[in-house]
Amino acid sequence: MCHKITKSNSVRSSNRYRQRGLGLVSAIFVITVLAVIIAGMARFFAISQDVTVQEFLGARAITAAQTGVELELTCLENGLSGCTASAAVGSVPSNWDYWPGPASSASFSIAGLKDCRAQVFYYTVSSSEGSFWTIDSTGFCGGSGLDGASRRVVIRAAQ
Repeated sequence: MCHKITKSNSVRSSNRYRQRGLGLVSAIFVITVLAVIIAGMARFFAISQDVTVQEFLGARAITAAQTGVELELTCLENGLSGCTASAAVGSVPSNWDYWPGPASSASFSIAGLKDCRAQVFYYTVSSSEGSFWTIDSTGFCGGSGLDGASRRVVIRAAQ
């Protein structure tokens, strides 16, 4: 018996021939989609890492500012002769102190505040309740711009 070639058999074989490249196109499409997803995830993780670094620098900066307030308050309460702020009692907040030293480029040397500094000023406020010091401290950590952080702490303490 001979098989008769009919039109339906020839159509089926030509359809199979046309579908041979479909696997290759599908594979390229899947690889492209996966590459886009991986690139998006990499960008997300990089942004997440930057945010974590900023939070860490911010925590160190607020600690530097709080340390500056405490140092200034200790200086004022005890009238320490080595404090540069003692000469500015009662003045407008134009006299700045830099902790740990008088040079604005100085920075803390303690392990947790290394490369951090605090810029502190204070002034005296008098009222019917008594006299108060207003101490304003800004802590700086890291570099400048997006590579650093600054935080500000303001307190009022009775004299």
